[in-house]
Amino acid sequence: GYYIKDENDPFLTTPLKAMDNFSEATVPGNFMVDFLPFMRNLPSWMPGSGFLETAKAWRKVVYDATYNPYEWAKKNLQTGKTLLPSLCGSLIQNAGGKLPEETEERLVWAASAVMGGGLDTNMSTALSFFLNMLLHPEIQCKAQAEVDSLIGTDRLPKIKDRDSLPYVRSVVTEVLRLNPAVPMGIPHALTQDDVYNGMVIKKGSMVMANVWHMLHDPEVYADPMEFKPERYNNDDTEMQKINDLVFGFGRRACPGSHFAFGTLYSIV
Repeated sequence: GYYIKDENDPFLTTPLKAMDNFSEATVPGNFMVDFLPFMRNLPSWMPGSGFLETAKAWRKVVYDATYNPYEWAKKNLQTGKTLLPSLCGSLIQNAGGKLPEETEERLVWAASAVMGGGLDTNMSTALSFFLNMLLHPEIQCKAQAEVDSLIGTDRLPKIKDRDSLPYVRSVVTEVLRLNPAVPMGIPHALTQDDVYNGMVIKKGSMVMANVWHMLHDPEVYADPMEFKPERYNNDDTEMQKINDLVFGFGRRACPGSHFAFGTLYSIV
């Protein structure tokens, strides 16, 4: 592990920059090459090929965000600066300080995925929570009353207390529903030809799941633009329906969904 020194620490700003770039890159229509793949073969001097230089610059940011923290952890493991336990530090230590090249490559990118996958989205969701508590202080008071009545005021809530706090879970779920961090989901591609509602969709076509619409459908959620934790009636089955949508589908579903929910619960 590593303690962030301040808001300008490169170990913080570089991953944030990489996530900003990723968010921009995944917006449908931002880059014509996504729809006209032959453009990737254009020479860099040709008009319309500016995305090539953009990709080159963004690639460096991704590599810096991925490899620099790992190299620091590896270098400082023996000096004690690398805080343990941590994903990279612990695995390197268990291997006697030397990992096979292939294993090391996988570890670097796995650690990057853990950090990148939870950095931007968790920050977005946490900010949404703070905003909704400012707008709805009565809900904050109700959640606080539940915590005080079940846990008391002598300690902070723990993860093991989550099952005893249905209203707090409802608040977390409503934050995820009202302000999903990835409103259009992650792009999918068809593995075979398909027909949906009479429309023929060819193999390889990109498909976007409109998560925002699913979570704001007035036929499913009354007053969908209102923040109402009570809509779930403390029913975990209803809450799970939100989680099943907000964290993606199939093989592209978020593997860190339980960690993300636990993190948000801890913040709340």
